[in-house]
Amino acid sequence: MKISLNPTADKLIADKLGTKSGLLRLVYDTENCGCGMSGVPVLHIVSEPGAYDIPMENEVYPFWIDKMQAIFFEEELTLKGEENTGTFRLDGPSQFYKSNIPLIDRR
Repeated sequence: MKISLNPTADKLIADKLGTKSGLLRLVYDTENCGCGMSGVPVLHIVSEPGAYDIPMENEVYPFWIDKMQAIFFEEELTLKGEENTGTFRLDGPSQFYKSNIPLIDRR
């Protein structure tokens, strides 16, 4: 899997990471969504990958995703920063996933 960033996304991530080390996880969050097949994308900053995480290609940051959650996303994704809200929009070649995605620090 590959995830590309626009310049605004890169800046928002850098600002949130600050000087502390961390990696990014794309999470298919199903909490309070009704069932395991209904979820929303969320971004987490964590200290280490999860037990079942696989790396995602990215030229700037280490991104990871749980291999079982990867099925909910296309192989190539684009993460766009939304400067006005400080959140992100996730797109694939054939669909829009979500806007107003938060970046949650869980280090």
